[in-house]
Amino acid sequence: MKKFFITTLMKLLSLLPLSVIRWIGATIGLISLKFSKKSAKRLPHNLLITGLATPETVDELTKKTAQALGMTFTEAALIAWQKNKKRISKLSQVDESFYAVKRLMEEGKNIVFLTPHIGNFEVAVKYFSYYLPMDIQILYKPSKDPVLEEIMVEGRSEPNITPVPTNRKGVLSLMKHLKSGGSIGILPDNVASGGDGEWVKFFGQDVYATSLAAKICQIPNTHVVIVANTRTKKGFHSRCIPFKPSNDDTHDIMQELYFELEKLIRETPEQYYWSYDRFRHPDNAKPKPEEVVAK
Repeated sequence: MKKFFITTLMKLLSLLPLSVIRWIGATIGLISLKFSKKSAKRLPHNLLITGLATPETVDELTKKTAQALGMTFTEAALIAWQKNKKRISKLSQVDESFYAVKRLMEEGKNIVFLTPHIGNFEVAVKYFSYYLPMDIQILYKPSKDPVLEEIMVEGRSEPNITPVPTNRKGVLSLMKHLKSGGSIGILPDNVASGGDGEWVKFFGQDVYATSLAAKICQIPNTHVVIVANTRTKKGFHSRCIPFKPSNDDTHDIMQELYFELEKLIRETPEQYYWSYDRFRHPDNAKPKPEEVVAK
């Protein structure tokens, strides 16, 4: 009953124009900012310590960021997960970088898509699945609510898109798929939960980055692209930025990747997922380089 109610409501709301869907999302974002103590504290804090906002501009940028986060949610649920190819195609704009990736795929190259929390990666994945010759597995964080989990997996799935969970079984499936010639998609900017991460600089601050992206980059004959699907007035604009690390060192790869992410985020800082606790120190994290030196 719960699933029926939610999916029916989503289906009805998906009929609304993009501007209204975004207005709903922006409203949800502002409500969340007002009533969530974590968001109200974390958003301005992250924007200030990264230097993206000043004490004079932080309130306005916090508001815009909260609105954008809400839009990301409604765009995913009411556009990307509704599997309306015609609508997604109409809203999506790509450039030559997309067709460069298409040519690589037509040549049989292995492609890894790194989709950071910028704009709306959910819509980009759907558009890419419609117009690229690929069979892709995407890594996602499961929901604790079984009904929402089912809705989320069904919404993200397509005949050539298979979501796999962020656990050992899911990662093994992802790697096996890549090595067998398939494509994969991961969010490269999550915080590592244990000793498998790397301390890197992000806007001058320390973040404990997951190292999966670096390990994938080390696989021979793998082509890695960063996908930035940013919000525009009429829809979305996707860019595919080739990522070619200078060496095979895991830490160096992650640092170079985060430098690339910084460049993208500075273009539209309000479209990045700043409510995430990016600068926390996980309990089981390895020591920071300066801590090792100090010992």
